Amino acid sequence: MSAAAVPPGRGRTLRTVEAGRGLAALAVAVFHANASARHFGGPYWDWPRFGEHGVDFFFVLSGFIIVVAHREDIGRPGAAWRYLLKRAIRLLPLLWTVVLGLWVAGAAIGDPPDLLAVLRSLFLWPSLAPTVPLVVWTLRHEVLFYLLFLLVIAAPRAGGAVFALWVAAAVAQAGAVMGGRPVTEVGSFLLSSYTLDFAMGAGVAHAFAAGWIRPGRVPLAVAIGALGCAIAVQAHWGIGRAGPTDYLSVAAACWTPLLGVIFAGLLWGLVAIEPLVRVPRWTMALGAASYAVYLVHTPVHAVAQRAAAALPAGWLAVGVGQLVLVGSGVGAGVVLHIVFERPVTRRLRAMLLPDARLASVPPPRQGGGGATGSESR
Repeated sequence: MSAAAVPPGRGRTLRTVEAGRGLAALAVAVFHANASARHFGGPYWDWPRFGEHGVDFFFVLSGFIIVVAHREDIGRPGAAWRYLLKRAIRLLPLLWTVVLGLWVAGAAIGDPPDLLAVLRSLFLWPSLAPTVPLVVWTLRHEVLFYLLFLLVIAAPRAGGAVFALWVAAAVAQAGAVMGGRPVTEVGSFLLSSYTLDFAMGAGVAHAFAAGWIRPGRVPLAVAIGALGCAIAVQAHWGIGRAGPTDYLSVAAACWTPLLGVIFAGLLWGLVAIEPLVRVPRWTMALGAASYAVYLVHTPVHAVAQRAAAALPAGWLAVGVGQLVLVGSGVGAGVVLHIVFERPVTRRLRAMLLPDARLASVPPPRQGGGGATGSESR
């Protein structure tokens, strides 16, 4: 453990959860760096493949954070506009900057991204088509969840019923996939099993708010054990989705919900150890920068591949090329967070939400820790 660590205690941020988010972003960066090995002559290993499921953890985490941060807004229609502003401020400025920056950079070298892909990425409309950068596909799911939760805020009974129907439809779609008669095209996106990740995160949030999560290390140990088994199973049998928009395979129908259960258990365990541990500052910093890291690491990897290709063969054989890509992608994301995302977010909140406070939650009735501070990716 780092000597410079954040002591446990009450506060606006669940430090263990923030650290978990940072490590999930790092896992996704490792996955993409390893997948890029063929472009710079490095070895491809099977074990980093599980890092792609960092996005599954992000979806579970989003369900948790949105419910925790905004549960006091439920039943207050007047809070709906502020909720939308908060989500837009959190999501759009950095997204638009990265997407338009890639379009300008591509145009400057005579190879601009497809204009429709750029528009799909800027406005995040439901689609199965590629985005710019490719990782933006996850934000489509985020926005869908945000809009459904908006209904819950404005009209709790109706919104809760719609959300319950959405979850039930996703379960039915999983059964239909197994039976060979699923909803296809854009409907498969709307009924994706990722829906269940958000619902599981929301369930953990309810448990946290109700004081059901008691301090202890056992839940996290059990979740880590289950995660290790899942990694071993995937590595041995090759279970996994065929791609980011694979909503119709057996893996999408069964493996994704199973991972959601495991990640919900991991989140529960992280909350349970919050008052018991000290969290290294670097993991907190990485968690705060995780959205920027997530958005920019793949474009940075595309550039860093040239530097990696120039490394000696012996270095490439032991994975130094992957380290170059991971380090450059994560480093660029952290810098972008510090010089752009953080100050712009603060300025926009001051302008558009002048009396806004960082999201906080009253302490649970029994046990528990602080509240979330940074909101979802």
